[in-house]
Amino acid sequence: MTDHSAFIRGTHSFTFQFLPETGLLSLWNIGWEVRSDPSYYWDGQARNVDHNTLIFQYTIAGSGKLEIDGRTFTVHQHEAFIIAVPGDHRYYYPEDGKEPWEFIYIALQGPTVEDIWSRLIQETGPVVPLSPDSYLIRSLFSIYAETKADRLRDPYLAAAQGYQFLLECFRTLHSHTPKGDSYYYQQAYSYIESNFHKQISLDDVAEQIGLSRYSLTRLFKKQTGATPMEFVRELRIRKACSMLIHTNRPIKDISFEVGFLDVNYFHKVFRRYTGSSASFFRKKGDFSQIYLRKTKHE
Repeated sequence: MTDHSAFIRGTHSFTFQFLPETGLLSLWNIGWEVRSDPSYYWDGQARNVDHNTLIFQYTIAGSGKLEIDGRTFTVHQHEAFIIAVPGDHRYYYPEDGKEPWEFIYIALQGPTVEDIWSRLIQETGPVVPLSPDSYLIRSLFSIYAETKADRLRDPYLAAAQGYQFLLECFRTLHSHTPKGDSYYYQQAYSYIESNFHKQISLDDVAEQIGLSRYSLTRLFKKQTGATPMEFVRELRIRKACSMLIHTNRPIKDISFEVGFLDVNYFHKVFRRYTGSSASFFRKKGDFSQIYLRKTKHE
């Protein structure tokens, strides 16, 4: 395993000059810190930064918390998180933390941060496990060492190091999913097909097949043009159409059986997908004429 003992443990942070005239990303900040108090707390909405910022933070020892997209992640040893500031997230040392959170981080600033962030996490989500011996993490320690040795005074040279790190992020993270899209899509489809009538969520499907919600959404957009939950609604409507034609069951019962808890919402979604009411569709009785519209995720 790579020996990082030559670096001094503690709080060491270095800030670089921004390059506003170029329109390019700048290496803004890099640091190695050890935190053990809940006062370490960053809110992505309240944080005061002069420019859009991308932060990559890697846990060396201990653990911390990241809240993002309605979920809470424990960022364990040898895991990194990637966030964009400003953004709807919070990361912090938890009040019930049992050991210090030691981490190294790098921050880049520039006008394209949000787009870069969304592209980076589409394969893995905001938290990803990474070996300390991976080239990506070794390059992060290398940039820190160069900075600490005062060899990155030139902001253009520093920016070049930042771009090199970003390219390695893309190379590493986009090859992080070991199995192909078709495998995961079939696994997700089978799970949805068996459970569409239950109150399944995006998190349920993602956990079942072992992908992040970000990767799962990207996969379904690529395969079907719809998000996973749009696909669930579409499947429910298809099943309802079949039952309307082939059974005499009341529409309300059918709506509940295919997974809608609110019959009024069922009627709204049914009309949106088929272009007609459920009662008219039943009278028409031609399942082959159904057309399913792409809808916005609700």
